[in-house]
Amino acid sequence: MTSKEELARREGMSYALKFAKENGIEALEKELKRRQAYNIPIRISNKELRAFTDNAKNMMLDTVLILTSVTLHDEFGFGRKRLEQFIKRFNFKAECIGEDYTDWQDQIAILKEECGLEYSIRQNDKDVMI
Repeated sequence: MTSKEELARREGMSYALKFAKENGIEALEKELKRRQAYNIPIRISNKELRAFTDNAKNMMLDTVLILTSVTLHDEFGFGRKRLEQFIKRFNFKAECIGEDYTDWQDQIAILKEECGLEYSIRQNDKDVMI
């Protein structure tokens, strides 16, 4: 009788072989590194993972938009009209970044040049192992 661990190994080997045949060895190496860094189970497809990350990004954008909107309302008296104008522009800027028309470094440079403000994005450059 084959153990669960042995069955899992065989399943993993089959997945890796199929992935390498379809995408190449370099893509397999990249995929293995990514899955190790985030502890993503093999049974989760790239499509499912993309859907999950897209949902997480949208949720993050929604929460930032809400917090920014309530701050603009409380602190600067923005009413419905100016908040709608802000939301439209915010969503446009987010789409520009999402579609690679611009990037975060460009936006940081604009704020430094035009407003004299220094911004940076904190990086999580450590591998997280569970």
